[in-house]
Amino acid sequence: MENEVLEAAKEGDLGELRGLLTIGAGVEKRDEMGWTPLMWASAMGFPDIVKMLLNSGADPNLCDKNGANALMKACRRGFADIAQALIEYGSDFSAVDDHGVSSLMRAARAGHLDVVKVLLENPVELELTDEYGSTALIIAAYRGHVEIVKELLDAGAEIHAQDRNGWTAMVWALSRRHNNVVNLLKQYKKK
Repeated sequence: MENEVLEAAKEGDLGELRGLLTIGAGVEKRDEMGWTPLMWASAMGFPDIVKMLLNSGADPNLCDKNGANALMKACRRGFADIAQALIEYGSDFSAVDDHGVSSLMRAARAGHLDVVKVLLENPVELELTDEYGSTALIIAAYRGHVEIVKELLDAGAEIHAQDRNGWTAMVWALSRRHNNVVNLLKQYKKK
């Protein structure tokens, strides 16, 4: 029955999931990669499934074999409504995966401004670093996501933070020819 819960979550089958939960199916079954139904629903963008699983006791802080939780999956894919729901149910928004990547870093990397805004409404740690020493600001600058760079700077991200090679957001933006990011960073350096 638990395998059916996984499938219903993957496919977004709300009726099937409701029926399975009504007859007592568990919500924490994992697949071969350690993904739970909640992780699948979060990654696939099914907010109704996510809420049903959370209301049925699904743990938003369980991690897959790579240390990623459901919030990290929603943030990577750009589902702000799901990120908000997971946070409301106690998801650890400052958790990092096995590579040191947080939900904020995932959203910044993928360019999901609305998700970044949801995360910044909470006391997220702006200066967490991944295995390369990159912060969310460095990642956003590297990717050229000017709006996200602005949100992070407005939230207090350290403009002079350096990765393990000593490169700052400015150096990365210059190297990638993201002139709009460079100009924004120059404005903030003057403040």
